[in-house]
Amino acid sequence: GLGAGRTAVNITAGDAHTCAILDDGSLKCWGYNYYGQLGIGSETSHYTPQLVSLGTGRTAVSVSAGDQHTCAILDDGSLKCWGANYNGQLGIGTNTNQNTPQQVSLGTGRSAVSVSAGHHHTCAVLDDDSLKCWGYNNYGQLGIGSTTNQNTPQPVSLGTGRAVVSVSAGHSHTCAVVDDGSLKCWGYNYYSQLGGASNANSENSPVNVIMNSEFPIESVFTSTARSTAPSCAVQGKSIFCWGAWFSSSSDSRLLYPMMMPYQFKAAKELTLSRSQHFSCVIDVKDKLVCIGEGSDGQLGNNASSDSTTPVTPEGIDRATKISAGGRHSCAILENGSLKCWGRNNDGQLGIGSNTNQN
Repeated sequence: GLGAGRTAVNITAGDAHTCAILDDGSLKCWGYNYYGQLGIGSETSHYTPQLVSLGTGRTAVSVSAGDQHTCAILDDGSLKCWGANYNGQLGIGTNTNQNTPQQVSLGTGRSAVSVSAGHHHTCAVLDDDSLKCWGYNNYGQLGIGSTTNQNTPQPVSLGTGRAVVSVSAGHSHTCAVVDDGSLKCWGYNYYSQLGGASNANSENSPVNVIMNSEFPIESVFTSTARSTAPSCAVQGKSIFCWGAWFSSSSDSRLLYPMMMPYQFKAAKELTLSRSQHFSCVIDVKDKLVCIGEGSDGQLGNNASSDSTTPVTPEGIDRATKISAGGRHSCAILENGSLKCWGRNNDGQLGIGSNTNQN
């Protein structure tokens, strides 16, 4: 459904919609569209990939789907967002939902390097290595020292002279990797999402995550899970995680970052689901494994049951990209083909139907 001869180079899964950048720089989205998160000029859901108009001559270089909104960085460094906007998560100065891409003003002369769309907020790393966030801020997830919602990008202070390497926006918290190899998080902390850095239920300014390793942090991943919100970081090619972990019980949590089992070592890419407790990891040999809840087939192992040990999705030999949505997953294979599995009630698998696939 990507188009004749087309392959995928990037993939992002929202709660019930999915978007992919193709090898020609075009962007296609499919699935749930009640808030306009597909960016196609309507609120009609689609079971097959739909082309998103990014502007004359413009192509997409990266894309990130929040639960109900989507943001993409274009080839000229501009940032456009669309979909749900009732908390200002599009960053366009209003709180009105948008069903077509809208340009975000990042500041005079500024462009975007990376973007992360969370539950109801968004953060972007800019070309000067600064960080800006906007949207819902009830727990301080914007990191700006207050809990007031913002509908335009606001600067986040991570320390004098510090540069931001990457950012990950979760449900009600955010984490960023800093150029000195440290990791800072802020926002909701009831489930220890801030990695033992604070005893408070929330922090509205960045705090250092407590990591016990001599290696610098390479990347960080947060979850937009509604009931609980784990976080993980890749450090020295091992995965450290903290917060709630593969359980809906508030007692099943890691207060401090802990190294995951040996099967998850040598990680190259990791994704945490948006609303259910499952995760998928691609190792340095491009092998894909998933673990956690699987009631809708989101583990891809031809079953509809949970697994407390890593399983390999069927029919996937080598994967280069992986993204997990609410209860579905999508992976780009070595040859550029795209496979999706799991829950499909809104057509989020893009296969022309709304039947779940395990």
